[in-house]
Amino acid sequence: METLVTLPDSLRRRLLSPDVERRLEALGTVTWNGSDEQFRPADLREALAGVDVCVTGWGTPRLTEAVIADADALELMAHVGGSVGALASHALYDRDVTVCSAIGTMAPFVAEGVLAHLLATLRDLPAFDRDLRAGEWPKVPDRSDSLFGRTVGFVGLGAVGGELLDLLAPFDVEVLVYDPYVGTDRLSNHSNARIAALDETLRSADAVSVHAAKTPETVGLLDAERLALLRDGTVLVNAARGAVVDEDALVAELESGRIRAALDVFEREPLPADSPLRSLDAVSLTPHVAGAPAERHLAGTVVAEVERFAAGDPLRHTISRERFETMTDDSL
Repeated sequence: METLVTLPDSLRRRLLSPDVERRLEALGTVTWNGSDEQFRPADLREALAGVDVCVTGWGTPRLTEAVIADADALELMAHVGGSVGALASHALYDRDVTVCSAIGTMAPFVAEGVLAHLLATLRDLPAFDRDLRAGEWPKVPDRSDSLFGRTVGFVGLGAVGGELLDLLAPFDVEVLVYDPYVGTDRLSNHSNARIAALDETLRSADAVSVHAAKTPETVGLLDAERLALLRDGTVLVNAARGAVVDEDALVAELESGRIRAALDVFEREPLPADSPLRSLDAVSLTPHVAGAPAERHLAGTVVAEVERFAAGDPLRHTISRERFETMTDDSL
C-alpha cells in the first residue's frame, strides 16, 4: 500500500508520535512531505500518482479535480483534523474515494472547552481574577451566576453540539437547537432538547453556544439585528468560527454592557493587536484552543482508520458527501 502524508515536517512532528509513524510505515510504503512547506497544488498532483491513501492536515490544498487528475490509485483521504470542508471536493466523491477525519475524536474536547467558557463566564471568574490582582476583595454575590436550570441555545448542532448536550445533562438545562440540517431524531436521546427557530433560540436563551460550520450561508449569520434579540445578561460562547458572528456588531453589544461573551475564534486569526475585543472586560478571549487537548489523539484515530482500510475492515470515521457539504470551509 502506498501512502502519502502531506503534513509539513513541523506539523507532522507536532501531531504524529514516533509510534504512530511506525504503525503507518508497517502498512506499506510511506512518502512524507519532507519539508516545512505545504504542498502546492501542482506538486500535490504529481505526488498523488500511484498513491492509495492520502493523509492530510491543516493547510493541505483542496483535492480538486485538477489535483487528483493523476491519482489513479487513490482510495482513501484521511484527515488529521476535524472538518474536511476546505480539503475534500465533489470530484473526490465522484471518484468513490472514501473520506474520513478525526472530527469525532476532536469534538468532545471542544465541547469540554465550551463548557469551561460557559461556566467561567456565568461565574464571572475572569473579572474576579482581575479584581484580586488589582488588590480588591469584592463581595458581590449577584455577579456570580449558575448554569443549573437555565435555557441554553445552540446555533448549529454538529459533532461538538452533540457532545455538549451530554455534558450539559447534569445541569438540568433546557436546550433549544437551531440547525436547518438536523431533524428531531438527532435529539431523541435528549428529552431536555428541542429544535427551534433561530430567532426563538436567541430570544429565549440565557446562554448561546455557536456550533455552526463556516459556510456561505452562515458567514455573518449573527449580525446586529440578531444579536439585538439576545436578552440582557445573555452569555454568548463561540468556539466554532469567528465569521459566523458579525464581530463589529458583537463589539457594539459588549461595549453597551448588555451581554457578555467568551470567544475562542475570531474573524481574523491571530486576533489583531489593535482589536477592540482586547480592551473589553465583558469578554474573555482564548487563541483558538478549545480543541487543543485533542491534538495528541488525532493522528492515532486516523492511523487506526488507515489500518482498518488496509485490513478490509469497516471504517468508523467516514465523512459522507452530504456531511462534507455542510462542514466548515476555511477557504471562504
